[in-house]
Amino acid sequence: MWPFTRRRAPEPVPPGADEIGAMLARLEPFGVGLDRAEDLPVIVEAVAGYAGRPQWRRRWQEEPWTELLWILAGPREDVDGEDVSFSKRLLHWDTECVEGPGSYCDLVRALARAFEGCVTITDVTDHVDTRTRTARLHCRIDGADVDLTPVVEGDWLDGDVLVDVVGRIEARCDRGAYLLPEGGQDFVLLVLRRADLPAFEALIGADLAPVAPRD
Repeated sequence: MWPFTRRRAPEPVPPGADEIGAMLARLEPFGVGLDRAEDLPVIVEAVAGYAGRPQWRRRWQEEPWTELLWILAGPREDVDGEDVSFSKRLLHWDTECVEGPGSYCDLVRALARAFEGCVTITDVTDHVDTRTRTARLHCRIDGADVDLTPVVEGDWLDGDVLVDVVGRIEARCDRGAYLLPEGGQDFVLLVLRRADLPAFEALIGADLAPVAPRD
């Protein structure tokens, strides 16, 4: 061998079950653990596939907590065939999602799951007509009627509807909804007790923006 040949550094080993399990254990007190323990191998495999790609390896090394939370946001398929997250306190949503009737119902029901145990959301109905560019959304939050008229612009979500519904939910409980960094067309929303936000941000090393900013 040529004496001055530089040896290639060994490829870093992706985190295994013990490391991922330890990270999940630190998320658990914030209510952001796995809903089902049997999903741990799925998460470990997803992290290994992600962190093993050269183009994503640096991101995992620099922001492992944020990347793990994005992976936990799923989706996975539940027993009803619906796409849900691996942790119910996380919601992964594509803003280019308005296809017709039911689009806003899906969003409100996903929020109800993320805020489960905090409020009761019932009577969710909507009307969406992309041709006439008209839409309506109705639901009841803890018995209070909510009627909104989303703006229809192609298949884009009206972000004001998300902010409005989240704000109404937060007014009735001690939890808040926050956005993870790195969102683009899609986003991950995380529900935490508001009192836990500083400790959670310190753990993951990132600031979280509120979905519904408070005055």
